Amino acid sequence: MSTSLKTYRVYCYDGSEMTLTGGLIEASSDAEAIAVAETAAIGSKCELWDGARLVAQFGAERRLA
Repeated sequence: MSTSLKTYRVYCYDGSEMTLTGGLIEASSDAEAIAVAETAAIGSKCELWDGARLVAQFGAERRLA
């Protein structure tokens, strides 16, 4: 039985809210996508999106949307 993967977008910003990086993550759940995004996070703030839904914001402190 295969688990379907969803594609999430992650954006990381610098202190002046300018995008430093953007990328795609494939994961089977929000929790898995958050874990992957946190390990790759650079910048002062990052956001994880599933389509138009904000999943989480993290940086100095993590906040789930």
